[in-house]
Amino acid sequence: MAELKTVRIFEMRYEAEMAKGLLLEQGIESMISADDCGGQLMGLTSLRKGGVKLLIRGEDEEKAVEALQVLEADGRD
Repeated sequence: MAELKTVRIFEMRYEAEMAKGLLLEQGIESMISADDCGGQLMGLTSLRKGGVKLLIRGEDEEKAVEALQVLEADGRD
């Protein structure tokens, strides 16, 4: 069984879902871990409760970090 690693922690579930889709486009499988009742309590997930974690296989960490760098872009070209 592959080791799972948290590649990023988000405040809101929709942000994690978008990042998950971005990783999937790059061929990287991921999953979301959050204490929000499967998305039913989206506004109540805070970083104090651990946030919304995006998990990947340890072997995909380098590729995932590189793919998620686009989320840090400030809009300048």
